[in-house]
Amino acid sequence: MHKGRIFAIVSTILGSIIGAGFSTGQEIFYFFSQFKEKSFLYISFSSILIFLILLYLVNIRIKSRIILMIFKSYILLFSVITLIVMFSAFGQLGREFLGANKYMFTLLCFVLSFAIYKHGLVAIVNLNKIVVSILITTITFVFLKSMHKNAILFQFENLKFHLSKDAFHNLIFPLLYSTYNSLLAFPVINSLEERFCKQEIKTSIAISTILTFLLLLIINTLLLSNGNIQTSQMPLLKVEKSIILQFVLVTCAFLEILTTTLANYMGLSYSIKNPKAEFVIIAVSLILGFNEFQELLRKLYSLMGYIGLGIIAMLSLSTLLLKDRRLK
Repeated sequence: MHKGRIFAIVSTILGSIIGAGFSTGQEIFYFFSQFKEKSFLYISFSSILIFLILLYLVNIRIKSRIILMIFKSYILLFSVITLIVMFSAFGQLGREFLGANKYMFTLLCFVLSFAIYKHGLVAIVNLNKIVVSILITTITFVFLKSMHKNAILFQFENLKFHLSKDAFHNLIFPLLYSTYNSLLAFPVINSLEERFCKQEIKTSIAISTILTFLLLLIINTLLLSNGNIQTSQMPLLKVEKSIILQFVLVTCAFLEILTTTLANYMGLSYSIKNPKAEFVIIAVSLILGFNEFQELLRKLYSLMGYIGLGIIAMLSLSTLLLKDRRLK
């Protein structure tokens, strides 16, 4: 297997999984860091689930047209909901960090992402390679810099590592996170199968999962080292004081929104396979995206996760009943 091909696949899978919540730390705080010592358990659990779900999706096949239609309908709804959030997020970030008109930046997200999408899979892969490389380098540098300055407080002696009564109750958070991100990556992986062999994709899924786990672990550790992030919308930016690194993290957030948007375009393409209908749905999502990011996030994030759980449950049931091994 060629290392360059593996890097391309890994970057594209990671680019679809990670979003603006990685660079800002918001998503990681919501799903993991708020649970303090249990966050390490939840990150491990979520990473294992992402690996198993992606591997499962690569190997199964649905022969029932009804189940396949339901599955594609789920992916369609899933992609539309996420697109609305991504368009809104881009505009909101533009207003907060650049003082720009949020509607213009929401429109800019559409223009940039659609232009890249129309250039084909190669353009999408190349963008993801750039974004993932910048993000991993930046997060690693921030972490090493914090360690060097002893800014990270490894207060493990103060963290009570035991499974409290609510530990399993809160498992719904990593469960929602893993199903949501796995299904976000599925249409991307499905597109990659046209250019890469199955073994390369399986190897890349394993590598992507390990990198996701490490990134989650590093950012979670950074967030836990700062006690004043609970009320912040951009917690990781409060941890890092360097203006230059903050600028790079914000830039990564914009780029990650683009990669997630592209992943959802692929979801639409997988679901309906009609370019004109795709464009209409994207245009409607853009109009609905002219809203406050936080308001949309609160209303739709849990819904997207539960939709993901429904998809996985449906596919698992179909596999048991029909004994399918691969998804068309």
